[in-house]
Amino acid sequence: MFNFWEKDMKLLWRDRTELLVIFLMPFILIIILGFALGSVMSGEMTFDMTVALVEKDNPAEAASSFVKQLEEQPLPEQAITGLTQAAEQLQPNQILQQLLEEELDFVTVKQMDAEQAEAQLAAQEIDVIITIPENFTSDFLQASLLNGSEKSTIHIVKGEHSHLEGDILQNIIGQFTATMNLETAIAKAAGPNMSADVEVDIESIAKEETITNREPISSMEYYTIGMAVMFAFFVASTMAGKAYTEHSQLVLNRIILSGRHPLYFLLGKLLAVILMTIIQMLLLFGLSSLLMQSFQPFTWEISLTILAITVFYAVAVGAIGSLLIAITIRFNSNSVAGSFSGGVVSVMELLGGSFTPITTFPDIIQTIGSWTPNGMTLRAYMLANQGMPLADILPYMYRLIIIAVVIFAISLMIFPTRRAAS
Repeated sequence: MFNFWEKDMKLLWRDRTELLVIFLMPFILIIILGFALGSVMSGEMTFDMTVALVEKDNPAEAASSFVKQLEEQPLPEQAITGLTQAAEQLQPNQILQQLLEEELDFVTVKQMDAEQAEAQLAAQEIDVIITIPENFTSDFLQASLLNGSEKSTIHIVKGEHSHLEGDILQNIIGQFTATMNLETAIAKAAGPNMSADVEVDIESIAKEETITNREPISSMEYYTIGMAVMFAFFVASTMAGKAYTEHSQLVLNRIILSGRHPLYFLLGKLLAVILMTIIQMLLLFGLSSLLMQSFQPFTWEISLTILAITVFYAVAVGAIGSLLIAITIRFNSNSVAGSFSGGVVSVMELLGGSFTPITTFPDIIQTIGSWTPNGMTLRAYMLANQGMPLADILPYMYRLIIIAVVIFAISLMIFPTRRAAS
């Protein structure tokens, strides 16, 4: 078997074009993506946003009407007093305006009517319109304090010229509403004896937290890892292409005639893919650290964890390569390897987060991406790089081994037997 492995390693090393793709292309992409998107990943990107606040609600009138409604209901005096004090504290319009004007330095708020806001949005004088609808405060107080069923929605209109700004503001408003819902749920659970000290704390969106003493992941680090796990797949597809060429030249038939089992053909290529993947990834990490200072200084513990993750991922890539080889030999076609490198890899890298962190995707996409081999490995590398304990990383490594075993078992079932191969 090791003779076959040595042969396959020589085949890979002699193909200069493929070696350039495997080793040089990821390095070039790291430089391009790392510098181009560095400010985005590091959070240093700055911009200004002008927001029109259109308020159709009357908070004072709503609070007064709510108090009158309380007095008409058969409630104890203490309950009425507590609910009245809570209504004075829970003013969502005021809290939202405070968030926009005081907490967000990059937002400029202009209050105006709907027609004026629409005209300025069309003229690109403002970026986003936030509309507080009628009865917003009333519905909020009814739902929060009296178990009312009415719900009110803050409307956000984004200009065609400001999709990014609009998306950011929409996420901020989403956090605002989630915080309000949580705090009012706590207030409601406290019952009518709640104090007047109910407050809604708005977290600073720009606050950066870490649970380790290491710096956050930089763009260079992220894209070094992302490109490494991406281009490892090309080792598998390259080896599948080599297998097709050998099969066309009747190499497999000659192996059978020599009395060797055709399985050695597959195992030799499996080991070659594993070793080449390890070399590729470690070389990429080493060059990135040396030339671009991509990674923070590693401790021995982190370095060994990175090496272990690399080996586990290389085994998974080797299993994928064995599946591609088995299908290629079974159907005597190179289209599978071409389709994998041309399309499947791009989809897996998008889902796995090599180009964009999967936290920006919908939940279902994040779930799918977290179960791709490259997605698991990317997450494991990031946890290791942040100095997280091995217990947090082992689940990803276990998944990689399980996936590798399953895929390799499937490749053994597909790979032709002695009679089929001949």
